[in-house]
Parts: sequence; C-alpha cells; structure tokens
Amino acid sequence: MNYDIAIIDRLSGTTEGQRATNFRWLAQQGEQTKVEAIKLQTDLIRQQRQQQGGHTMSPEFGYAMHALAVQKMVWLETAQKRKGGRLSEEEFAKVQEIRIDRILAKKRRNKSSPKKDIIRVRFYHLIVKLREKELSWREIADYLGTHHKIKLAHSYLRESFNELTAERQKAGV
Repeated sequence: MNYDIAIIDRLSGTTEGQRATNFRWLAQQGEQTKVEAIKLQTDLIRQQRQQQGGHTMSPEFGYAMHALAVQKMVWLETAQKRKGGRLSEEEFAKVQEIRIDRILAKKRRNKSSPKKDIIRVRFYHLIVKLREKELSWREIADYLGTHHKIKLAHSYLRESFNELTAERQKAGV
C-alpha cells in the first residue's frame, strides 16, 4: 500500500495534521452530518471530473475529496469565530443543523453494559429456549450462573432480555 500523499495534499489543500484534526471533528458529529460530508464529497468529485474530463478515480483522489469536503464543513462551522467571517442565511442554517445534529448524536450515544452485550451475543437464543420451556427468570439466572459462570440478577436478566427483544423486533430480526 504505497499511496502518493503528495497527490492528497495537493488535491485537498490540506496537510496530514489538518486532515487528522478534521476527521476527529467529523467523528464527533452525528449521522446526519456524516452523510452531509459524503454528499459534499460526491459533489466535489463530480465537479473535479467535469473539469478534468472524467478521469478515473484513484484512491488518493477519493480520499482527497473526502478530506476537502470535511475541511469545507469545518471551515463553514468556524467561520463566525474568524475576523470578518460572514455567513449567508443558507450557510448559517447549515451550521445550525450541524450543531443540532451534534447535540442529538451525543444524546443518542448510550454505552451498552458489558453484561447486556454478553446476553445479546452469547445467551439470547438460549434464554429464548429456556423461556419456551417455561422456566422463570430466577431459574434462568441460576442456570446461567451454574452452567455458564455468569452471575446475573433475575430482574436485570428480564429487563435486558425484554430490551433486546424490542431491539430485535424494531430491526425486523
């Protein structure tokens, strides 16, 4: 994997450090903003292809356009902080959408508990079978503790199982 970083630098107009900072910024954004970055990247690719006569896309070119799109988004958001940074109504509305999306993304980031992850991955189907055999939640918790060496409270097991079942139904699984 020997990619020409000079091409990326030239096409995106950014350095490796700037790209790293911009991608960290993008990682903190919500899904809507990330999709907006891809949309902007696609628009930039189309513009470049029209200017260059439709050349094939290299990995460096695609990455450079992504870096340029993120650079433009960061620049747009920080324009108000710069001296003389004036935004049009449309740009200001876009900045507000990005900021709102960031707040909503932080709100949606729920850390799953390790025990719930274990239930999801290792024991969900086993619990379904045990419930079909009409075992109580307390009996299932005892079974898992005895045979699988995982200690779970019966109430937590029931609560987690019901949440996971709702997630699966919502996802259509």
